[in-house]
Amino acid sequence: MKFDSAYYQSVIDQHRYESLGLGAIDFGLAGMSPDDLHTKWVCHTGARQFAEAAAAEQPAIVTTGVGLGGPPHAGTLFQLLRTIKLQQCGLDVQIVLGDLDSYNARRTPLQSVRKLAAQYEEFVLGLGFDAERGVLRRQEGQTDVMATAFLLSRHLDDDDFHWAEEDLAGLYRNHGVFDDLNYGMKQATLLMAADFVHLLREGRHVLVSLGVDEHKYVALARRGAERWGLAADQLSGIYTKMIPGLGGLPKMSKSIPGSGIDASMRAEDIRALLKSDTDTAPTDDGSALLQMYACLPEVDGRQYDRASAARRVGGIEWHSIREQLVERVLSLFSHWPK
Repeated sequence: MKFDSAYYQSVIDQHRYESLGLGAIDFGLAGMSPDDLHTKWVCHTGARQFAEAAAAEQPAIVTTGVGLGGPPHAGTLFQLLRTIKLQQCGLDVQIVLGDLDSYNARRTPLQSVRKLAAQYEEFVLGLGFDAERGVLRRQEGQTDVMATAFLLSRHLDDDDFHWAEEDLAGLYRNHGVFDDLNYGMKQATLLMAADFVHLLREGRHVLVSLGVDEHKYVALARRGAERWGLAADQLSGIYTKMIPGLGGLPKMSKSIPGSGIDASMRAEDIRALLKSDTDTAPTDDGSALLQMYACLPEVDGRQYDRASAARRVGGIEWHSIREQLVERVLSLFSHWPK
């Protein structure tokens, strides 16, 4: 599977999502123009209604979550930065650390996930998340959300969970990450859906930011919420492009060794890997360097277009952007507690 323009368009066509390209939508979000949005997200469902609710100062919140399978890789880093960008634009934001997700789905020992959760808390704050204005929490100990998960489970069945497997499930199986959708993985998916639905139960408009390969998780939560009789149309999703992996892999993943860079690596090793990237992908979507650059909070649509044009030429300007990006990534990863 390749996460390229053809894949993104097939997702949009199959699920009737709306492309976040110019001309495809006529709204902004929290002061970001459609062009700015397109640098960081590729498609959505229901985001227009969320944007209108937020602009009207109705109760609205953005939420995302990260798995704790190990130190953050580039994909995790930039997912967090996108969400922090939305907080900086004035939106209420929640970041959930998936400690129980890793405990159940990956069978990670509890003490290990607790240690990782503490490291992730420090990392997210170091990246600029304001915990005074937003919510940064673990899943463990959130008994109210667990109760929502139990209530939600009545409205979902095995077929729903098999349908909602993320698009990279086959890749993970090939790399020995897991064999099948077992009970622990279903429990982890249920709790993730409850992380979204619980906010909905509180009477808010909810926008979930995830990778495009995880778009069915939002659809699963909406399916359960609708059967429950909740306002499922107030649960929206906005989906990011994938950061292409190294060595021809479609995605940088904590679960696939050698697919990318992560915060546990030495700075000189990260610098060497990024500088040696030949960046020969025929499209912008396939360029790990350009897609990482696009996700920086300070990069808007105009700057992305300029970098894209510089990449096609391959001259001094693109070389300078690459050099600046490498040092920026190292600076961001430096917030990870060793």
